[in-house]
Amino acid sequence: MIAAQFDREQQESPGGGRGPCTYRTAAGTAWVVRESSPAPGTVLLSATGEFDVATAGCLRRALADARHEGNRRTVLDVSQVGFGDSSFLHELVTAHFAGPGLVLAGPVPRQLRQLFGMTGMLRLFTIVKDRADLGIA
Repeated sequence: MIAAQFDREQQESPGGGRGPCTYRTAAGTAWVVRESSPAPGTVLLSATGEFDVATAGCLRRALADARHEGNRRTVLDVSQVGFGDSSFLHELVTAHFAGPGLVLAGPVPRQLRQLFGMTGMLRLFTIVKDRADLGIA
């Protein structure tokens, strides 16, 4: 099994709360940015790049950090994901069943929509057209 290495750059927000941070892979082909969310109890993550067995670790860490903070909802913007394989899907399914509140925000790229459809996972996830649908544009 390939162990994915990643770095996390974090800034503290005023008042000592969690600020924006970036989870990166060592390969640099995928990263997840934690953004400031205007909605209390919501973590906003944006995934960018190509996610496979070597790069999905940064997504795993970002989703786990969000979950362990006890927030009601984690919104993952997938609109900038160029590629996701079964490793990417595995991380989403794990996050979905680990706690309530995972929402995928689009527009969902064609490749991901096909992956979700071929695996029967399309109906598993709560998917919104874009962040504006959640009031966190």
